Amino acid sequence: MSVLCPPTTYLPPIAKIASFSVTQLLDALTYLQSLYHPEVRGSRRKRVQVPVSNEEKNSHLRHEDDSELQAIRSDAFERSYSIRWLTTLIAQLEVWQDLSHSEEVLLDDLGTPEPTLAYTEILVQQAASLLAICAGVAAAGMITRNFVFGSIDGQRRVEAQLTDIPLDNDDYGSVGAQTWGGACVLAEMIVEDPERFGLGSFSHGPESRRLNVLELGAGTGLVSLAVMKLLDSLPFFNHREVHVVATDFHPSVLANLRSNVDANVSTHNQITSTHSITTHFLDWSSFSTTPRPDCLSYPFDVVLGADIIYEAQHAVWIRDCLKGLVRRPSDSTVSPAAFHLVIPLRPTHAFESNTVESVFLKACDVDPNGDADLVILSKEYITCDAYGDYTRGQGLDEDVEYVYYKIGWFNARL
Repeated sequence: MSVLCPPTTYLPPIAKIASFSVTQLLDALTYLQSLYHPEVRGSRRKRVQVPVSNEEKNSHLRHEDDSELQAIRSDAFERSYSIRWLTTLIAQLEVWQDLSHSEEVLLDDLGTPEPTLAYTEILVQQAASLLAICAGVAAAGMITRNFVFGSIDGQRRVEAQLTDIPLDNDDYGSVGAQTWGGACVLAEMIVEDPERFGLGSFSHGPESRRLNVLELGAGTGLVSLAVMKLLDSLPFFNHREVHVVATDFHPSVLANLRSNVDANVSTHNQITSTHSITTHFLDWSSFSTTPRPDCLSYPFDVVLGADIIYEAQHAVWIRDCLKGLVRRPSDSTVSPAAFHLVIPLRPTHAFESNTVESVFLKACDVDPNGDADLVILSKEYITCDAYGDYTRGQGLDEDVEYVYYKIGWFNARL
C-alpha cells in the first residue's frame, strides 16, 4: 500500500509553482481531489475493466477507511496550506492567461511551456472548484458531490447534487447523513433499467392511477431523487401523477434530507408538475402502533431501501412496515408491487445481514395453504470496486459485495 503524504510534502512548493509542468499540476489537483472530495466507497459496479496507467494509479489516493488519510483530511494546518497553494496556483494561471492574450508578449517570454497555456482554463476550473470545497462546506466537515446516472442505451441522464454532513456527535443512528455505496448502486440500477423495478410496465396501466414510491431510510435522498428525476425524464410519465416519499428517522439526517430535496427540486416544479416528492419522519419500531400521516396512508407500488439493515431488529421492523405499506396484489394491479433492497455484505455485520433471509422466507418455502405473505422473490449478488480502478496494484483493490433482494407478496392460491 502506498504511503500517504500530507499536502505540505506532496504538493509542488508554493514559491516554485510556475516552474512545474501541466502534468505535475494536474497530478497535484487530483491528489487534493482524492483528499477533500473523495468518491463514495464501493459505488462502482464491476463492468469491463479499463486499463489504467501506472502514472494515473499513483496519482489517486482513495482509501477512505485509512486512519492516516482521515488524519490528514482533518488537519486544519494541512487544509490551510492547501488553500494557500490553490490560491497561488489560480493567481499564477490568471497571469499566464493575461500574458498569453497580449500581442506584445511572445510565448517564449512567458517562461512556461505551451501545453500549460493550452490547459490553463481546465486547471483554473479544477483549482477553483477545490478551493471552494476546502474553504467552504468541506472545512465544516461537509462534502457536496455530483452524481450522474445514465441508461444503458445512453438515452437518459439523471443528475443530482447531494451534501453529506458530519455524524451527529458520533451518534451511530445518524449514519444516514453520509451517502453510502449501496444507495449509489441502487440508484444506478433503477436509472439503467426502470422496467426491472416496475416503473416501465406501470406506464401502460390506467391513466387515472397514481404511482406511489416510498424509500425507507432515505439518508441523503440519492435514491428518491434519482427516481423522481428519472420519471420526470420519461415521456410516458408526463401526464401520470407520481408521488415519491423519502423517509428517515434521525433528526439531523431528516433535516439534511429535506435540504437535499429542496436543492434538487424547485418549488415551482412541485406546484406545476404532476410529480411530487416529500420527506417525512418514520420510526419503523413504532409504525404499527402509531397513527399514520397522510403521506403514508395509501399503498405504495414501489418501495426502496439501500443499506438499511445494520441492527438485528431492523429486518423485523421493516417487514411490519411493509405489510401496511406495500400494495397488495389484485386483478387491477398492472405491475405487482415490490420492495427492492440492496445491502452490503459487511463482515462486521454478517448476523444483521442474515436476518433478511430469516425474516423473509423464499417463495418456495411458503405454506401453499397459508395467507398471502411477503417473500423473497429474487436474490442477486453485486460486486463493486472498493475504491475505483485507479487503486489497482496499490494494495487497495479489495471488493465490496452487495445483495439485491426483490421482496413482494406471494400467495400460492392466486
